[in-house]
Amino acid sequence: MALNPASLQSSLLSLFSNPPASRAACAQAWADAIQAYAVAIVPPSSTVAAACATLKTALESAFALPSAAAAIDAAFTACGVAIAGGMVFPFLSNPPPAPLGIATLLATTRPTAAVAAAAFTTLIDTWFRTGTIIIGLVPWS
Repeated sequence: MALNPASLQSSLLSLFSNPPASRAACAQAWADAIQAYAVAIVPPSSTVAAACATLKTALESAFALPSAAAAIDAAFTACGVAIAGGMVFPFLSNPPPAPLGIATLLATTRPTAAVAAAAFTTLIDTWFRTGTIIIGLVPWS
């Protein structure tokens, strides 16, 4: 298996169709969606659950801000770094090199929950796939 954008889109559709009443519940729903999306990432990471717990905490704080885009980007960056850190030998991993760039999506209202879920899924999936690995190690010579 690998990253699962269909799962992410389904989870986000549920979230956008029936938003939780609290920031904490909303942050948890986002973290759960990302965890289900990334749990089978290739190469495997032993830190997906911990990264998503960190994401939840950071998003809950971000959602309290009047302008949350930069904090959301930082939350996703921290999640990506943590997931990359769980990809161990023989993999050397680099998290996505740039911020998520969520401000553009947050600036425009989408006409339906389905359209919003598709847009957010595309952004997140494209961003995650900018993470890279180097398989194996080449001895110095």
